[in-house]
Amino acid sequence: MALSISKISMSVSNQLNALADRHVTPTLVIRSVPVSSFQACGYTGLLLAHLLTFGLVWALGLSFAVMAAIAVSAMLTFLALAMVTKIIVGEERLIYYHHEIAVMASAALIVRLLGQPVLPYLDVTILGIGTFLVCGRIGCLMVGCCHGRPHGWGVCYSDAHAAAGFTPQLVGVRLFPIQAVESLWVLAAVSAGVAMTATGSPAGWVLAWYIVAYDIGRFLFEFARGDASRVYLGGFSEAQWTSLVLMLLVVWLEHAGHLPHSAWHLAATAGVALVMLSVAVARYVRGPAEYRLATPRHVLELAQALDPPAASPAPGSVPDFGAGSRSFWMAGTSQGIQISSGHVTTGAATVYHYTLSRSVRTLDRRGAAIIARLIAQLRHQPGSTLHVIDRGEVFHVVIDSAPPGSAVRDTG
Repeated sequence: MALSISKISMSVSNQLNALADRHVTPTLVIRSVPVSSFQACGYTGLLLAHLLTFGLVWALGLSFAVMAAIAVSAMLTFLALAMVTKIIVGEERLIYYHHEIAVMASAALIVRLLGQPVLPYLDVTILGIGTFLVCGRIGCLMVGCCHGRPHGWGVCYSDAHAAAGFTPQLVGVRLFPIQAVESLWVLAAVSAGVAMTATGSPAGWVLAWYIVAYDIGRFLFEFARGDASRVYLGGFSEAQWTSLVLMLLVVWLEHAGHLPHSAWHLAATAGVALVMLSVAVARYVRGPAEYRLATPRHVLELAQALDPPAASPAPGSVPDFGAGSRSFWMAGTSQGIQISSGHVTTGAATVYHYTLSRSVRTLDRRGAAIIARLIAQLRHQPGSTLHVIDRGEVFHVVIDSAPPGSAVRDTG
């Protein structure tokens, strides 16, 4: 029975993988004209956001002129922030939280200057921002930005994605589609917010609901994010800290009487803080070195180290290519992981061998297991057999790509 369920699960996973590989493309062809998938999703989200916000303005009896001023202000704020970010960091970076905070602040200022009640318009504006994000995250999925970690189920990005800006070392690596998960979460939050608006919730209720609901999801989704160019503090990403701060702000505004009070918001904020504390304690107990081995930045370093030097040289790489069907090379990472790797092909079978050690401290069994699984995810197809052999401070990883079925065995 368990074997049948496993086979069904594998079949469904393979079908979903194949579906994602076919349809996740950086370019769409619309009326014989190639269009960036990211831009197409962005413009679709902008259109839907305007339709929703002006529809809600009509239903609530608010001012179309005020909403139009907010819409113009939001677009100008978005463009200005993107331009300033590009000037400061030297490249275009669209960070959702930065834009959400800036747009909401400009909307509140516009409404205040026009002498209108602020909270009803902020309720509508935040739902428009969420609608834009629903489509925006699908755009991210299509081009490969904001991607997930290596996983058995997800999307394999291609050379076409790399040409559009995707990380070349992760081409062909199956990545968890965290962008799609976030899009669905936001869609649910926006839908619930629209329903709350339709049932006559007090002004500010939807604003607080969306912030808390989205922040809970975003805090958790960050653990599955795999893009390396992210800012971390104390082992948690900028977005996770921002999520907690915004939730605390909502709770404080409710306590001060500026937003309608909801008891579950306090409980949710305490829950997120407790999760953060628990994760920090667990990492401390296991040792920070183990946690750092699986960070997105180190995963990318491993991917670079596993590439042949001729294709992707890594610092300290020592090429030593033999004749015929054998090859060998060595490389290292910033965490002191030293990898020598090679493979031997005999007929239809290829056996890959990796030797792992650590220069800055002892590599233990847990650390070796983390690296071994990452190697399998980064450079080998599901179905390969993985052996981890302990030789004290040196570990040998042998991966046989020929046999069907997958296994992870420690042969001590």
